[in-house]
Amino acid sequence: MLIVDAIFIGLLEASPLILAAMGFTLIFYLNGFMNIAYAESITFGAYFAILFNVVLGAHFYVALLPSMLLSGAMSVAVYLAIFRPALNRGVGPTEMIILSVGVSFLLRYGLILIVGPENLFLNEPSIVYMQVLGLGATNLQLVALALVFAMAGILYWMVYYTGLGEQMRGLANNRELAMASGINPHVTSMAIWFIAGCAGGMSGVFSGVFAQVTPYMGWNVILITMLVTIVAGVGSVRGAFVAAVVAGILTAFITLVTKPLYADVVLLLAFIGVLTYRGARTA
Repeated sequence: MLIVDAIFIGLLEASPLILAAMGFTLIFYLNGFMNIAYAESITFGAYFAILFNVVLGAHFYVALLPSMLLSGAMSVAVYLAIFRPALNRGVGPTEMIILSVGVSFLLRYGLILIVGPENLFLNEPSIVYMQVLGLGATNLQLVALALVFAMAGILYWMVYYTGLGEQMRGLANNRELAMASGINPHVTSMAIWFIAGCAGGMSGVFSGVFAQVTPYMGWNVILITMLVTIVAGVGSVRGAFVAAVVAGILTAFITLVTKPLYADVVLLLAFIGVLTYRGARTA
């Protein structure tokens, strides 16, 4: 059935986008600006996996954890070195977006300077083709889907059911009141940027293993990540999850019935339609 095929393929293809959208949303909600440099968390996650998996020879699944953690550490380092000083000086959201674009270029072309512009490939684990509900998939795709949904579930639990999530929501809603209540904004912010970086890193690893690793891979998906975040609503991790899944299924369905190029166009029009409808309702 076409619908079932689209849902299944869409879930497989949307799994990296789900993590990217949720991580992007965390920073957007906490600090109130769209961090375009988040694209490089995705890219660097894939290149850290190249380091461990290809250069050092670690198994792909073994390389996942250190790649994810290093992406989180890099995210914190960028926050401490560049974004926190700017936020402390009262730089506005528009200027922060412009700054993040500059940071993105700096990181991307710094990476190219070090490793070169060539496309690279991860060493995949042994591939086994399987049947799930009559639909074909590889063991790698199913493991990726399971891991991504597990991490998405952990992120959701962290935001809505833990003290750290409560602190993040408090800082986002009223920073002065949160600080008066004893919340340390620096520790909480570093924790959120680390978690968001880890999510982006894992997204990059799975995007890379399903295709190829390039210095532009994060930049190529940051637009749809931003659109998913906007459609989901500011700071809605739950909404980002749902919007990413819907985007993946819609793209898969259109690709199955027409050309892939049309899928991108229809997806963009769908996002514009949702935003227009939402704006008309609130007007």
